[in-house]
Amino acid sequence: MRRSVFLVLVLSLAALAAAPPTLAQPAAVDRPAALHGGTCDSLGAVVVSLANLVLTTGDPQGQTLATPVEQSGTVVSFGVADFLTTDHAVVVQESPGASTVVACGEVGGAPNPDGTLAVGMRPMNASGLSGIAYFTPIDTFSNTLVTILLVDNNAAAATVDGATGGEDPDTTPR
Repeated sequence: MRRSVFLVLVLSLAALAAAPPTLAQPAAVDRPAALHGGTCDSLGAVVVSLANLVLTTGDPQGQTLATPVEQSGTVVSFGVADFLTTDHAVVVQESPGASTVVACGEVGGAPNPDGTLAVGMRPMNASGLSGIAYFTPIDTFSNTLVTILLVDNNAAAATVDGATGGEDPDTTPR
């Protein structure tokens, strides 16, 4: 009997040691977002509030080094062209209780042939958060789906460094 228990214990420990590494569940995220008049350097009034950015919850699947993406999607009653006639900026705040801007992108650029527009969002206030705001016309262009996708570059770098022992996987000789 003791030999069986010992064998089960040894096999269990071996299975745990051989299991692939998994990412820890990222902390909960709840970041308010809005479209403002103005620019990132000179924000005007809120034109329309957007859904808060969140991290999808659940069991991670696929590669363990996948970088978590904060995301939000909101349908607004404006056409993409409405945001291009005057200065507008997409703004993401740190949290509902804080007014610190952590990412911002000026709305502009060349629309794609299908009417969509991708806007780069840069980190603000040393947040490390950057990404894309994507404007998709819907309902014959009278409404727009505004999708925001942000990545925490600081966390992504820490994940890669932790997995590679601090070596940059793109420059490490093979």
